[in-house]
Amino acid sequence: MIRAVRQQPVAWGWLTVAWVVMWGNLSLANVLGGMVVGALLLAVLRMPPISIGVRLHPLRALVLLVRFLLDVVVASFHVAWLAVRPGPAPRASVITTELHTRNELFATITAEMMSLVPGSLVIDLDPGSGLLSMHVLDVATPEQAEAFRARVLAQERRVLAALSAPGEPVVHPAGTS
Repeated sequence: MIRAVRQQPVAWGWLTVAWVVMWGNLSLANVLGGMVVGALLLAVLRMPPISIGVRLHPLRALVLLVRFLLDVVVASFHVAWLAVRPGPAPRASVITTELHTRNELFATITAEMMSLVPGSLVIDLDPGSGLLSMHVLDVATPEQAEAFRARVLAQERRVLAALSAPGEPVVHPAGTS
């Protein structure tokens, strides 16, 4: 049992957190109980270690998270305003952007983060060609479409800067390697 915990400490931690969340009460007994149950699950249900081969850069990940939260808040207010403002319904467009990465994990993270921002929704992602198609609210002009594409590529740069895989260059937020 100890060996299973040492091999997969992250899984053990997540199992402990899940246990505490399921009980709905953060107490020493629940944490210890979760640790025991997590260790038992790891020992009994032998799972191969999962390695995604990604290195997290903490400061850049913080920049990614803060900017993402800021985008969500600003877009929430924008969509709320579009819902209550007088006048015609806002126009929407389908915008396709070519991502720089062909790594499926990084392309998916970029697409999902963009989709979680209110007013945009992923329609299709083809990691092989790097094409990300999204339905975007309140885009009526080519300039607005280009501005959205620039936001997608900036988000991709932040994702690539926060996470790196072996053999891929580390991307700095300014866009240089």
